[in-house]
Amino acid sequence: MTRTRVHQLLDGVQIGLRFEEGRPAQWIPITDVDVHELVRAQPWRRHLTYRGEQLDLGIYAAISTVQNPVATDGIWERMELADFDPTVRSMIGQPFKLRAEQGPGKAGYIPDLMLISNDGKITLVDSSPTAGELCPSERVLDWAEEIINARGWTYEWWTGPKDAQHYTNIKALGGFCRPMHQVQQALIEPILALCTDAELPIHAVEKSLTNEKMPQPMVRAVIQHLLWWGDLTTDLHRPITTGTRLRTDAAGRRPAPDQWDVGTRLILGHDRGTIVRCEGDELVVDLDPSGFGQGERSFNRHDLAEKATALPTAYQRPLLPAQPFTVPR
Repeated sequence: MTRTRVHQLLDGVQIGLRFEEGRPAQWIPITDVDVHELVRAQPWRRHLTYRGEQLDLGIYAAISTVQNPVATDGIWERMELADFDPTVRSMIGQPFKLRAEQGPGKAGYIPDLMLISNDGKITLVDSSPTAGELCPSERVLDWAEEIINARGWTYEWWTGPKDAQHYTNIKALGGFCRPMHQVQQALIEPILALCTDAELPIHAVEKSLTNEKMPQPMVRAVIQHLLWWGDLTTDLHRPITTGTRLRTDAAGRRPAPDQWDVGTRLILGHDRGTIVRCEGDELVVDLDPSGFGQGERSFNRHDLAEKATALPTAYQRPLLPAQPFTVPR
């Protein structure tokens, strides 16, 4: 696409962003918007329900990105796959509105889902409408795809998982992705140690660690937790059975407490946080905004090691790079 063509397409196209609930949207030229503004934006639409009303929408609370629940219109499976993908750092349902002064874009366009990767790349996803759901005209969708590609973003039309078994495994493992009890957390290192030098089947790991205080179902739950987070790996394109072999990559292991430093991401109960200061054995953690708490809290390294675990290396995300808009030569 030539520079002249890109300028013609994007000229007059604006993007509307909502940063605070109840405040008017901010409209800016699409060429001026930065990835950091998109990360801070609130969903464009708020789906309200009334007593007795049937609403075929879901609310997905992202685990890996620790965002507020995201509204979804028929793309639940795509959200589950994105939540499992460590390269995705942010996902927002119906994140903004595009509009143009004339042509198909005059009617406006709102994407179903926005995914932002660790390197700042942006993917906008639309899905096939469900029965009774309103859908933009083909002319509007074609215009939106052309605008999105011209801006340097990626457009995706979601029709469902391509690999049903892969999706089934991720969906099943998703039930074990949330923080575990401290008793179960104590099993993480023994399980990873068993799988470091050999690919052991699940039943062998369970047999090695099961005892009166740690029954087999609890051991399996920790294994499934580690599979979802990527501490353990296996072929997820095949059914998971007791004979499924587990392996671990030393380079992907979670940082040990004595390795925690400024920038290390931690799971602390229901919260996530980042270590912002280290003063000997005193660590200051800046908690992510959530319904449970936020702000800076100080901990002794030993005490923090008993309460928190580090996120796997794949989720120790760098800062988003600044990405000013440039037209390809």
